[in-house]
This record gives sequence, C-alpha cells and structure tokens, in this order.
Amino acid sequence: MTTLFDSFKFGDIAVANRCQEIGPGRVGLRLSPVTPANDIGQDSDPTALFSHVVEELDKLKFAFIEVVEGSTGGPRDFAPFDFAALRALWSGAWIVNNGYTRQMAIETLAAGQADAISFGKAFISNPDLARRLREDRELAPLNQKTMYGGDAEGYTDYPPLP
Repeated sequence: MTTLFDSFKFGDIAVANRCQEIGPGRVGLRLSPVTPANDIGQDSDPTALFSHVVEELDKLKFAFIEVVEGSTGGPRDFAPFDFAALRALWSGAWIVNNGYTRQMAIETLAAGQADAISFGKAFISNPDLARRLREDRELAPLNQKTMYGGDAEGYTDYPPLP
C-alpha cells in the first residue's frame, strides 16, 4: 500500500531535478497544508506529513517555500496546524500567503514568522499594491465576478492611485 510519505518521493524527485536543471537559487515551491481546495482531501495528520516534506525539501537548499495559511483562495480559519513548527524546519526563505492585511503583514514580519508576505488577489485590483501598502492607502475591492474568465474587464481596468 502506498502511503502519503511514499507519494511525496515523486515531488522530492521533481524538485531535485528542477534544482539540478536550473539551479536551486531559482526554485521555489508552494505548499498548502490545510486547504480543502480542488477536493484534494485532507491527511489525517497534516503536521506529520508536511513536517516530513519540509525536512526533506530543506536538504535541497532551494530558494523559498511559500505556504498558504488556510484554504487556498478562501478563509484563513483552518484546522489546527503549527505553521511556526513547520517554518523551524526550513532554512531558506519562508513566504506566507492568504488574506493578509497590511497590519497583519507588518506584525508577521516584525515577529520573524516569515521572510516575506505574498499578496495574490490584492494585486489584481491594485496594480500599485506596493505603493498602497507603503503609504497605508485604501485597497481597491476586487470584482469577483470577473475572475477566471471574461475579457479585459476586471483584469486591466483597475486604476492606480493618482
């Protein structure tokens, strides 16, 4: 019987091959330990599984891991999971994502809980997101109806700050 730990070997080999091919400094990986997105199912012990994954990946010394905290594209509330313990197993850059506000990002970085915060949806509706965050300006709301299809509406029509 194949276990999830055995299944990880494929991912480990794929990342190792990519590091060999283009150099570890140009490789990153995104992990979503607790997301139910795309009906992937949940492991009965995601902490043990992802701890093993991160310990093995750390041996490859590639550029970064980006971790989705919570449900991909959804809420941040998630089943109990020790993201800090997971981060302690990784020696490279640690990027976190999912529903971060400016204040949350500042606090997370100040506490050393991440090296960077990635913003996904906020960049769609705020082409000048870095400036808005730097200047503590209001973020433009995202038009969910125009996501994942359609034409230029909701893709290229969000105005930057004057």
